[in-house]
Amino acid sequence: MGPLLRRVTSAVVLRFLLFAAIFSLAAVPPLDPDLWWHLANGRLMLVTRSIPHVDVYSFSAAGNPWVMHEWLADLAMYLLYLAGGLPWLVAVFAGIVTAAAVCLYLLLRRSGLAPSAAVVLTLVGALAGSTAWGARPQLLNVLFCGLLLLGLIEYRAGRLHAWMLPPFIWLWANLHSAFVVGVIISGLFLVGEMVDAWRSRDGSMPRRRLTALAAAIAVSCVLAFLNPFGIQTILFSLGTLTSPLIQNNIQEWASPDFHSMAGLLVEGIIFLLLAGLATGRVRARTSEWLLAFALLYLALSSQRHVPLFVLAAAPLMARCAQALLDLGFSLLPATDRRAASQVALRWKPARPMGHTVTLGAINLALLVVVGTGMIAYRAVPNLRPDAQAASIKAALPVQAADALARVGRPARVLNYYDYGGYLIWRLYPDGGRVFIDGRVEVYGPQVFSRYLRVSYLAAGWQDVLIEAHPDAIVLPSAHPLTGILGQDSTWRLLSRDDVATVFIRVGFAP
Repeated sequence: MGPLLRRVTSAVVLRFLLFAAIFSLAAVPPLDPDLWWHLANGRLMLVTRSIPHVDVYSFSAAGNPWVMHEWLADLAMYLLYLAGGLPWLVAVFAGIVTAAAVCLYLLLRRSGLAPSAAVVLTLVGALAGSTAWGARPQLLNVLFCGLLLLGLIEYRAGRLHAWMLPPFIWLWANLHSAFVVGVIISGLFLVGEMVDAWRSRDGSMPRRRLTALAAAIAVSCVLAFLNPFGIQTILFSLGTLTSPLIQNNIQEWASPDFHSMAGLLVEGIIFLLLAGLATGRVRARTSEWLLAFALLYLALSSQRHVPLFVLAAAPLMARCAQALLDLGFSLLPATDRRAASQVALRWKPARPMGHTVTLGAINLALLVVVGTGMIAYRAVPNLRPDAQAASIKAALPVQAADALARVGRPARVLNYYDYGGYLIWRLYPDGGRVFIDGRVEVYGPQVFSRYLRVSYLAAGWQDVLIEAHPDAIVLPSAHPLTGILGQDSTWRLLSRDDVATVFIRVGFAP
């Protein structure tokens, strides 16, 4: 035990407490509206033993082409749900966030940043991307991005083989369509390293390794087509990125809100980069410049890409932070600099055995007590089934789904956007079909714009109701349309609570 305890330094305690804090914060209640249709997808694939290619959940877009680009992630999530319910889902995805934070920390440290500064920047970077936290497949993109960046650094150092990239990209392509970002990162890394080799910079990669990486990227692009939807997976992601309707009306696709905490932290990272570059002391590789500013463009376009930017910019962030620290040290008076240098030169980490073991035991006790306390205070309540059920009931139309299930026949449900996924989970296949849910690409601009007209009570919303001819309408209880429908003899109230109100067409059900 002695040698092990001597390794439990204050730096180790700080690192582990950082990751315990991130896990605790990331263990959020399962309230993401899209979680439920992801689980429904996994259930559908398991029951039918097939992967659907057309929509089956809605009445407004029934039969429309459907690229289930997250098919493998959805199947894995449902199997995890069957094994341990929602608590396992929350715990596993909080673990994915934590693993991505570990990748961020390693990227910062391998770029030369001091451990304490790396801990601070890791926490800042993780919180900057916290708007994406939850049980959702897109978090796999963050982890895979971190692993890819670490792998590329290891490859540059000669410790990995280029042909590990194609199977990695193939797996990513079957988990989420954002694998395209992985291909872009690999390509920018290759271009940057080629430029450095051409300029004969120190530490540049040999030509044979650059050629091998180029071939591996090309094979990865071909291998990525080996998925149930082929090239449609790529076309889907490009269509989503370029859709003004999605960008302007769905919060997570909007630019970061620089009035929120997460947005302010993104601002802080950008200012860190600018301040570090202004010192004139930053010497970065060309690939680091390319990756940082290419992913910054994506992050400014959509807040869901902020975690990817933080990871891609980590090496440049580390160099800028270290440049600022060095500048601060150089601005000290000469006598203070000399004294600090002498202390640094004379300081020896080795200590007497008894004292080191005792200190290690104290550090270990501190780590266990504080780490357990953070997880018990923040994470455990969100992992309890009763607490999760209460959170879900307070945010999603649980009572409304119960009421519709009791009707006894399938209903065409015109629903609030955020309720679509949960209603699919509760009502499909026997309870009805929805009008809209988080799969906006399935519905297309026509259906989505019609939904927005009703939701905002814009001109022509009555025509949408007439054309859609729904059997039931589910809206937030505070929505102004509930008051209008309550005075319309065509509709009668079926259910109401603090979350949602259900109206059903007169004559549709007893």
